[in-house]
Amino acid sequence: MEEQNNENYTSDKPIFDKNKDAFQRLEFSKRIAETIIERKNQDSIVFGIFGVWGEGKSTVLNFISQELETNKDILTLAFNPWRYGDEDNLIKNFLKKVAELLGKELDSNKEKFAGFLGKYGSISSVFGVDLSEVGKNIASVDLEVLKNRVDEFLKESEKRLVIFIDDIDRLDKQEIYSLFRLVKLTADFNNTTYILSFDQEMVASAIGDRFGSGDKKAGESFIEKIIQVPLILPKAQPDALKKYCFKLVDNAINNSKIELSKEEVQRFVYQFTTNLLNRLTTPRLAVRYGNTLSFSMPLLKGEVNIVDLMLIEALRVFYPTHYSFVKSNPDYFIGSYSNSYDMHRNDEKIKSIKEHLNSLEIGLQEKDKQKVRDLLSNLFPRLDTAFSNHHFTNDTYNEWYLQKRIVSTKYFDRYFSYAVIEGDISDVEFKLLLESIAQTESIDEITEKVSALIEKTSKDNFVHKIRSLEKEYSWDSAKKIAKTMCNISEMLPKEGGMMGMGFETPFGQAAIFILQLMKYHKDEKDLFDFAKELMNYPKNFSFAYEINNWLRSGDRKEDKLFSNEQYQELAKVLTERALEESKDNSIFESFPDYIGYIAHTWAERDKPSFDKYVESFLNRKKGNILALLRAYVPTIKSSAKPKPFKGDLTKDRYEYLVSFYNKNNLYDKILEIYPLDVIQAEEPYWIDIDGKKEYTDLNMLRQFMKWYLQEKELDEKE
Repeated sequence: MEEQNNENYTSDKPIFDKNKDAFQRLEFSKRIAETIIERKNQDSIVFGIFGVWGEGKSTVLNFISQELETNKDILTLAFNPWRYGDEDNLIKNFLKKVAELLGKELDSNKEKFAGFLGKYGSISSVFGVDLSEVGKNIASVDLEVLKNRVDEFLKESEKRLVIFIDDIDRLDKQEIYSLFRLVKLTADFNNTTYILSFDQEMVASAIGDRFGSGDKKAGESFIEKIIQVPLILPKAQPDALKKYCFKLVDNAINNSKIELSKEEVQRFVYQFTTNLLNRLTTPRLAVRYGNTLSFSMPLLKGEVNIVDLMLIEALRVFYPTHYSFVKSNPDYFIGSYSNSYDMHRNDEKIKSIKEHLNSLEIGLQEKDKQKVRDLLSNLFPRLDTAFSNHHFTNDTYNEWYLQKRIVSTKYFDRYFSYAVIEGDISDVEFKLLLESIAQTESIDEITEKVSALIEKTSKDNFVHKIRSLEKEYSWDSAKKIAKTMCNISEMLPKEGGMMGMGFETPFGQAAIFILQLMKYHKDEKDLFDFAKELMNYPKNFSFAYEINNWLRSGDRKEDKLFSNEQYQELAKVLTERALEESKDNSIFESFPDYIGYIAHTWAERDKPSFDKYVESFLNRKKGNILALLRAYVPTIKSSAKPKPFKGDLTKDRYEYLVSFYNKNNLYDKILEIYPLDVIQAEEPYWIDIDGKKEYTDLNMLRQFMKWYLQEKELDEKE
């Protein structure tokens, strides 16, 4: 599929540019082309390219055609069966197209072509499209005669012909049958190769009632008689599909001029990669989802919760029957599961929703059933009342309203108003790895085996594969796998991803994976001790922080694995590690990206020791005040710039900063390095994402001074 942006929308037309082969179709296509080029037998042969709609069959035909065009002895013809109303016209026009192709190629050989004309009349007269005496009688010429004439053309041309016929699965039953009759009629042409592309199951079901037992199996048997070389289109890699889909999601967000917070991106990525990614099976589905967002986002921008919109639109694309049911039955999803007269559980309604969901899940795999329920529960927390006897307070209902959630009765209607490919992992090899993990105690040995496997695939593919079985691991294996992920974390890419935040990168997914492992073993006695161990186990501090960050995720109390006191203890362990690794520097210089968490939790836990550390740092060197303040200026990641860049010390950032530090002390330290008149010589400016204005330390100080003096003036008035 080719990404072709027309403002906000993407076309899923087949691609021609080999450089845009995002789904590893080129090598598959080249092998088919090589087979045709190297073939010595002059007998006709029929290739079948089988795949479902949207998998990229037409792209493969384009690539094969391009490879063949470099060979001067091969002629190619793309025949479109849609244009002809009946079987006779279909066959006659097909023969005409072949003859015209040969005629054009033979124009340079006047003598031989003249021999054709002397024997048969003009090419057009052969097919009855001119007014010559010969042409007037062509309609009565038997198709077998026409076929034999074209076959003689082929023999005399000394060319090999490759005929492409696409979109067969979009024809009706009679048209499909007529097309196959055409291929069968002409399948004994010399030096001719047919390449037919279609969804085998769909075509077999369509024509099955005409043959044998009259079912799909009969249709498959008939197809087997037509196709000599059946080839199934390789499935697109989950890694490639995910990257392509998230790129389209990013495009939809950026084109809609929507800004998402870190927490919003985190929620979306978690839900999509955990509950929806397994349903993303073709590029066309990614395009449909991206275009759906491109349509709905501008219409509902500012009117709904954007993450809820993205998830309900995902439900629409990946679980369409569930979406239709939600849309038509709002009371099950935003209504109460209590009786209005006595506030007891409404057992009849609970029974009804369970029966409806069971019906919707018919045909789904077991893992999909749970995933779609998890997604629905995230969108519609009221379902938890039905499934787990959970109850919500009025404060929660108000929160849903303020956040414009789809579960809010005030907002619900708004959401509805309008073979092993290179890079894949062998299942056999992966099973052997898991067996080895269960039997091996040495983490280093396991790490060595995992690293060797990663060398054969992509990091993304490996993380996706190992996450697919996250519910199956024993606690002993889970701990060994978690430590192994820590050991390889430095190998895992973490840059990029949706909105540049990296949650769906291999690095981010590895941390989510560890969270999931711990959730599935939340009753283990040593769970918290293991969490503390993971604060020091990874060689890289950033991965320990990433694990800590995900362990703290979840809006509801029941989503949390640990108590507040335990989370404080984890923060202490991580802070002590940061202090140790900082050595002669400081946490402000060594860990600026994590200072908000480290300083906040330290100050909450032990304010005197935190203040003492800050005072010592600021007194060590005059310029240290800059490092401290700079650590609180956010680093921004935007598609508008290739690299992350420093933003502004905004008022809310200033207020957060001075809630932990004595603002007057900060003010005095600033004046030690810059006189007040120098700072006030110019007004502060604000960073332009387009790059016209960039961060400087002096401008940061001017921003600080603006907020400080404003606050001081208000204090004096009071």
